Amino acid sequence: MRQYLIPFVLLTVLLTGCAAKPEVSWDYNHQINWPSMTTWAWFQPGRDKDNRIMSLMAQRVHLQVSQDLAAKGLQEVPAQQAGMWLSWGFTEKSKLEGTSYNNGFYYGPYPWMMTNWPSEVVVNSYEVGRLTLNVIDPANNHVIWQGIASQRLTSDMSPEEQREYITKSVNSLLEKFPPPVNYIPQN
Repeated sequence: MRQYLIPFVLLTVLLTGCAAKPEVSWDYNHQINWPSMTTWAWFQPGRDKDNRIMSLMAQRVHLQVSQDLAAKGLQEVPAQQAGMWLSWGFTEKSKLEGTSYNNGFYYGPYPWMMTNWPSEVVVNSYEVGRLTLNVIDPANNHVIWQGIASQRLTSDMSPEEQREYITKSVNSLLEKFPPPVNYIPQN
């Protein structure tokens, strides 16, 4: 029985790491009457919607946002009738992570000179993906809500992993959208 325990624990740790929620931050305009915002459309500046080519990632983001907003009772309509426009962007950024390993102690000629032996530092680089979602006021083209979901990326994500990444990121971003009505800014 014990022989199966170690692989089970390692698999659990691996799956837990894959299931991590993205880090989310958001901000919004407190003066907007959010309950009145019930319709939305995708922001299309200067593009002919019929001649546009959508990447697979764009299709996944659009589908997930549409599903999440429909579940909240918000309706997608043509841009001219929308109470708010949505736009999104995705960026990748390289990050460095250092891990130091202590190799023991060094004893000098005197007892008070005991110190750590020089450590070994291993530096790894990794990619962080940031999905940004903007809500725009059609009356003045100002951003009235913005959410950013950041999550560590793997180098070669399968289509299923990409779908899962988009789903988690969009769900996390829209978890607290629209903003709470009774929010009072702290000065």
